[in-house]
Amino acid sequence: MRVVLTGASGDFGTAILRRLITESRVDSIVAISRSPLRVADPRIETVTLDLATDPVDRVMAGADAVIHCAFVVEEPRDKAAARRVNVDGSARILRAADAAGAAICVMTSSVNAYGPRGGPEVLDESAPIGAGPEHYYLHHKALVEEDIRQWRHTSGGRMAVAVLRPTYIVGPDMDNSGLASMRARLVAYPTPWRSYYQFLHQDDLADAYVRVIRDRVDGEFNVGAEDAVTVVQMCRWSRSLCVPLPLGLAGRLADLGYRLRLLPYSSHWVTPGEPVTTSRRLRHATGWRPARTSAEAARLMLAGG
Repeated sequence: MRVVLTGASGDFGTAILRRLITESRVDSIVAISRSPLRVADPRIETVTLDLATDPVDRVMAGADAVIHCAFVVEEPRDKAAARRVNVDGSARILRAADAAGAAICVMTSSVNAYGPRGGPEVLDESAPIGAGPEHYYLHHKALVEEDIRQWRHTSGGRMAVAVLRPTYIVGPDMDNSGLASMRARLVAYPTPWRSYYQFLHQDDLADAYVRVIRDRVDGEFNVGAEDAVTVVQMCRWSRSLCVPLPLGLAGRLADLGYRLRLLPYSSHWVTPGEPVTTSRRLRHATGWRPARTSAEAARLMLAGG
C-alpha cells in the first residue's frame, strides 16, 4: 500500500506516521511537509511543498490511500492566508487524490466542526455542523466538510472519503497553546463546571486512521473516548486555581492579550468547552476502541505525558 500523508511533520501527522511505519502492508509513504520530520524510516519519501500554491497532483501518483492532516491550527495574524491553506488546500488535496485513483482519502476535521457548544449534550454524526468566521478554526473545519459533501454529489462515489472528527488529542508529540493553558497553575475559563472536553491519546488516534484506510470506510466519523471531563475536574487533578469568567469578558481579555502579543490566541479560541460526542459509528464500522478513557488521557496530559 502506498500512503500519501500531508502535514507529516505536525503533531497529528507525526503520531500517524509513527503508526504507519509499524504496518507491514504499507510499502511506501509520501510524507508532505514544510518542516523536518520527527520520524525516520526507509519507506518514507519526504516532499516539501505549500498546499496553498504548489502543484499537488504529481505527489499523488500511485497513491492507494491519502491522509490529509495539514492545517493551520495555532492562530495566525492573517486569517485569509490560513483559509487558503485550510479550506482551499484541503479542496485541492481531495480532488487530486480522486484524480490519482486513490482508493480512499481520509480528511481530518474536528468535533469543533459542530460549532462552539457547551454543556453535556452528546452529539452523534447526525448533528448539524457549522460555526461562524468569529471562530476561524471551527469555521474552516465546517467549510471543509461542506466542500466534501458537495464533492460527493458530483464525484460518482468511486473513491471512499472518510471525514474524521477527533476530540482533543494529547500525547508526547502534542504541543500547543491550548495544552499549555490547561497545564497552567491558574486557569481562567468560562463556566468551567460545565465546560467539557474529551481527550484522546495520540496512539488511539493513529490506530483509528490505520483502521479506516485498511477497511476503506466511507462517511463522517467522530473519534474519541465516550467519557468527558470538565475544566473544574482537570483543575482539581492538577491542583490549579480555577477562575470562572463570563464568556464575553474572557473573549475581550483574550483579544487584548493577543493584540498586545501577550497571548498566542484571541477570542477565536474562547468557547464554553468543546462538543461532547459519541464514536459508536466508528466502532461499528472498524471495531476501533480507544485504549484509554478521556479521564485517563487527561491525567497523562496534565502530568506532562
